[in-house]
Formats: sequence, structure tokens, C-alpha cells
Amino acid sequence: MKIKAIFCVVPAFLAFIILLVTHKSAATGFVFREEPAMGTFVKITIEKSKGCEKLLDESFGKIKELERKFSIYGTESEINRLNNLRRMQVSDGLLFLIKKSIEISSATEGAFDITVLPLINLYRNAEKEGIPPSDIRIGETVNRIGWQKIEIKGRTVEIPCEIDMGGIAKGYIVDKTAGFLKDKGVENALINAGGDIYCFGKNPKGGKWSIGIQDPFKKDAVKKIIHVTECGIATSGDYERHLMIKGEKYGHIVNPKTGKSVQDFPAGVTVVARDAATADALATAFYVLGVEESIELAEGMENVEVMLIDGKGTVFESANFSNLAAP
Repeated sequence: MKIKAIFCVVPAFLAFIILLVTHKSAATGFVFREEPAMGTFVKITIEKSKGCEKLLDESFGKIKELERKFSIYGTESEINRLNNLRRMQVSDGLLFLIKKSIEISSATEGAFDITVLPLINLYRNAEKEGIPPSDIRIGETVNRIGWQKIEIKGRTVEIPCEIDMGGIAKGYIVDKTAGFLKDKGVENALINAGGDIYCFGKNPKGGKWSIGIQDPFKKDAVKKIIHVTECGIATSGDYERHLMIKGEKYGHIVNPKTGKSVQDFPAGVTVVARDAATADALATAFYVLGVEESIELAEGMENVEVMLIDGKGTVFESANFSNLAAP
């Protein structure tokens, strides 16, 4: 089932498709709750303890508070105030996100770029009008955007155009939720926001958390199960998604560097990293980069592993990804 995202995904309209493999929590000393948030369903699983229901209440409250701050669809959100003013002092949270985004942009040579929103809107409008964007319009838009044009002085941020945190904010909110639970003394938990995950401690059976990566070509089929803890995971994929402009198919992913829609992209990307924000942003970047560049990049990064599934269903993995399958 596709759910319309509250966060606009950069650089594409990616559907998150991860299947969580767990056991019946209620019978094994764990409780869970699932609520709609961030354009998907968020499920938090934690160990049973006195006051755990209150902890779940507070966790979802914090998720929705952060969602309101970073969503471009909230007219009073902090991100929209920045988009309107172009230059202002920002909160610690937004400053961290922008700096983190620039870090990922630099590492991926611009494959991830929070300034790409004008380019995405160009293709959206072209689909509505039924007229493909001209090379001139694409070039003009590419010249407007660019993560290198973001300027930060202290807590003051200046942006060249409207930005969208959709490719990283969901992972960040998952990380912040995990941090809140840890601060409250929770030792074992998993937060799953429609494919953006952070887990720590042990699962209900006392081992690592088991995550099943969905086969993008077979509904409810699992391609691989990994066993992890103390890390973030992001899985993205939507092989059949495309734009139709004047009877022609355009890839729904746009390369921020060239402004062109990407035609040959993976059917599924799963990234495991130290935190969910990093995994979230890299999963977006790896869609643009494709199989070979993504694996080469991941293997040169610390605590990052990636698995990609191409359009034919072939699986490609970074060197140590298979180690995650060990119980």
C-alpha cells in the first residue's frame, strides 16, 4: 500500500518498503504501539516496564512535534519560515539537519541535495501541463540550486532556494526518538517509521533485531533477513513509479547535478549505518548513483553497508553486508 508522504522525498518520490521480522511482543515482555505519522505508520516496540505506556505517549508526541517543525506542508513550520525568508537563525535541530545534509552531499558529490526542490517541482509541473521541461528550463533550474550555495554563520542559515528535508528528516526523527527512549532508561527498543529504522539492545528473544528486506518484485516476499542492533536502517524502492509527460515515461528520480530524470535506477536500496539519518540520506543518494558507484562509495565509508536490487532482480552488496545476515 502506498501512503502519501508528508515529507517530500529528495530527490524522488520513494516508497519505503521494509518488512520487520519480530515475534509477538506482548507475550515476551515487550509492548508496541503503531500510529500514523510522517506520511506512513510509525511502530515503536519497547520492553515492558512501569510507565511504558506513558513513554509511548511521549515518544509519539515528540515525533509529531518534530514532524510539524520539518515538514514543508506545514505553513507555520520552521522549514517553511526559512524557505520564505531565505536567511534566518534556526533551531539546533534544523541546524544539525542542514549540516548533516551538507556532509552527505559532499560525500556523494551532490547525489543527495536538499536544494533540489525547485527541480522536482519543475518535473511535477511538466507532468501537470503535459509538456516536457526544456533543456533551457532544466539548466536554469540547476543553476539556481546547489548544496554548496548554502551559507552558515553561527546559527544563521542562508539558502539559495527552497529546501526540503524529506530525504533525511524522517531518519533524524527516528534517531531522536531512540535517543529519548535511551535517556528514559529503555535498554531494548526498535522504532520503525515506514522503512526508516533504529534499533538498540535486544529483541524479544534476547538476540539482535531481525529485519527482513522485502523483494520489490514479490509482494510480502523477503529477499534477505539481517540481524542488527545499535544502528539505523533505511530501505527505499519503487521500481514501477514514473512520470508520464506527453505520453512518454520519465524516471521519477531526478539527478540534482544534471537536472535529468534518472532512467536506470535500482528497484530497491537498503542502507545500514550508524544512525537512521545517515542511512535515510544515503538511500536517496544511492538511487541516483546506481549500483557500481553506490557500492564503491559505501565501501569507502565507515560503518556503512548497502544492498541494491536492480531492475532484473539481481542483488548487489557491499563487501561486508553479508555479515549482517549472521544471527
